Amino acid sequence: MTSRTLRQSGTVACIDLIGEDLLHNIVGRLPATSFASAACVSRFWNLVCDRVLYRPKLSSACSPNPSLEVAVEEVVNKVLSEPIRPHFAIASLVGSFENIEAEDALGKARDLITAAVGTHVPVITHCSLGIISDESQEQVTYRLPIASPAYRVFNPNVLIQGKSNRIMLTVGFLPGMKVTAIPLLQQIEEPETLMFDKFVTDIREFSTSVSGCNSPAAIIMFGDRYHDGIINVVEKMG
Repeated sequence: MTSRTLRQSGTVACIDLIGEDLLHNIVGRLPATSFASAACVSRFWNLVCDRVLYRPKLSSACSPNPSLEVAVEEVVNKVLSEPIRPHFAIASLVGSFENIEAEDALGKARDLITAAVGTHVPVITHCSLGIISDESQEQVTYRLPIASPAYRVFNPNVLIQGKSNRIMLTVGFLPGMKVTAIPLLQQIEEPETLMFDKFVTDIREFSTSVSGCNSPAAIIMFGDRYHDGIINVVEKMG
């Protein structure tokens, strides 16, 4: 063995002397990136990390910063400030960010979030009907069509009402489950009924491919309040 190998072996041996309860307490306080690194130290550490994250978990953050880059950085740092292995990320945008067009803001936010959580994590960016608020309880109403990693619809006649912009980011950890984003694709000449049939079929095929059951454990859908697509999908899914 080289002197470097001996030093590394000695370090690992000392690390392994840490009691499981103490180690559990330490890694349970780490931010997501450091937590992921700790899980790679040894099999024992990985086992302890698995015990820290053994239940489903959601982490959310909201930022009113007018700069899209700064707002994304703030919410990303917040949601990843604790132990979590993101399985999906959902970002809700409302208002104008430094005069960036809504479509461009959605794409830029998705790119920034993807760079932070990894390309293997499905990232949904959207602006939809609803209310978004932070600790100050300042509310903003808005409406925009849906957006997904593979498909975006942009309405140039969007109306936005409210005091200021907001971005809300939620990342989720679902142990033992697989998550994906399935877009509702619409062809110009395709009948609406066939469009929804294809969407439901895509959902069932994905669920069957990963679990053997054609009904998924959960579905989160985003849509326009002026479109009854969500109701149609729910009815078709039973």
